[in-house]
Amino acid sequence: MPFLAAAMLGGCSVKESIQQADAEVVRFHQALDAGRSQAIWDATGPDMRKATTQKQFVALLDAVHRKLGNVKSSKQVGWNRNASTIGSFTTTTNETVFERGSGTEQFVFRKSEADKLALVGYHIQSNEMMVN
Repeated sequence: MPFLAAAMLGGCSVKESIQQADAEVVRFHQALDAGRSQAIWDATGPDMRKATTQKQFVALLDAVHRKLGNVKSSKQVGWNRNASTIGSFTTTTNETVFERGSGTEQFVFRKSEADKLALVGYHIQSNEMMVN
C-alpha cells in the first residue's frame, strides 16, 4: 500500500512537471517569435551556461528564427522526467511547424529548489533550417 501511494504522488509530480515544461516551451516560442533571443539566454540555468556561450546560443536562436520564421504550431510528442542526485530534469520533444519549415525540438529543463524550471538544453533538427 505505501508503494502505491508513493507511485500515485510521484505521478502527480510528473504530470505537474510536464505541464510546467509545456508552459515554458510556450514562453520560449513567444520570445523566439519576438526576436528576444537574449531574454531566452537570460532565463537559462547554469548547466546551459556551462555547455555553451551566450554568443553561440543567441546566434543559434537567431538563425532558427531567421531561417524558419515564427512558430505556427507545436505539439509535444514525447517527454521524460529524471530525478537523480544531481537534480530533477524534465525533457520534452516537440514537433514544431514554423512559417518556413518544420523541426523536432528538444527542451531540457532543470527544476530549482524554488520549484521553477530553467532551460538547460535546447536542440533542434530541421531539414529546412540546414538547407536554407
